[in-house]
Amino acid sequence: MSASSFLAELWQRGLVVRLSDDRSRIVVPRVGLPRELRAQLVSDRPEILKLLVYADEYRALIRNAFAVMVDRASAGPGLRELASDQARLTDELGPALTTAIRDDEARRWRRDTGLCPVCGDERHRKGCLEPDSLGTPEGHRPDPDATAG
Repeated sequence: MSASSFLAELWQRGLVVRLSDDRSRIVVPRVGLPRELRAQLVSDRPEILKLLVYADEYRALIRNAFAVMVDRASAGPGLRELASDQARLTDELGPALTTAIRDDEARRWRRDTGLCPVCGDERHRKGCLEPDSLGTPEGHRPDPDATAG
């Protein structure tokens, strides 16, 4: 399994791994990461460190895209500007990992703002991205801030 596929699987399970503040270590959840998955993190460390740099950049890009979409007046030009960065990062991370990151950021956006990341409403319209229905329900996901190195 590629490092990108491995990270996508972790993200889809709700096990979000990040870089430490100094970007030299992989920060993983304290609980919920089986020994064999922890071993793969260690064996693929150089590639995972590289991917996590891109993942951080992609997460910021997606959050900005949500903010632009919520501000409907600027959505068209703003999203066009984001498209080339999204394509580049999708090439670096792979489609499965970018989808897992997007879904996680959609849930976080909804939790943090109370707004749909697509339409900007408190209630979702038919056809909107439903952050709470993307993968594991938010109530069953580990706390992303309860991690340790």
